[in-house]
Amino acid sequence: MESKATIKRKHILKSAKDFILENDINSLTLDAVAKQAGISKGGLLYHFPNKEALLMGLTQYIFADFTSLFNEHAMIDPIEKGKWSRALIETTKEDLNHNAELNVGIIAASMLNPDLSKSMSQSYQYMQNQVEQDSIDPVTATIIRLAIDGLYYSELFNIAPLDEKLRENVIQKLINMTK
Repeated sequence: MESKATIKRKHILKSAKDFILENDINSLTLDAVAKQAGISKGGLLYHFPNKEALLMGLTQYIFADFTSLFNEHAMIDPIEKGKWSRALIETTKEDLNHNAELNVGIIAASMLNPDLSKSMSQSYQYMQNQVEQDSIDPVTATIIRLAIDGLYYSELFNIAPLDEKLRENVIQKLINMTK
């Protein structure tokens, strides 16, 4: 059972994520997050003493959720061959369809210190290791992962983002590559 402090911390992080998705990262202030969370600024400061700590917590929260969902998708896939690659594709599809939450984590991580970038890199490396050992050609699995990265960055930087139908077709093609 989670402690009240852990529950409050998660509520603050979800509120910060929601604020960024509704506004933008440049508008993020501790006051704005406290208001979004419906708590006092002092209550927020108890859990996150400054904006950098909040962004670090937010990035870790988003990557932990993404990794957990990635693992869940792999565990329920009845076909062993390619299951980790499909899990990455399905997790990404869900994330892109729900405001590309991972993009928020990437933005926050890029604004922070090297230790957090290292943590983010470890999450990516974990997923890369899983897809490389996926009983499909490791080069194909890596191409799939890199295509997923491209979908994210296209959305994140608004560089010719795909329309919904084309994105769905690309995702289906990637899934077909796992078989």
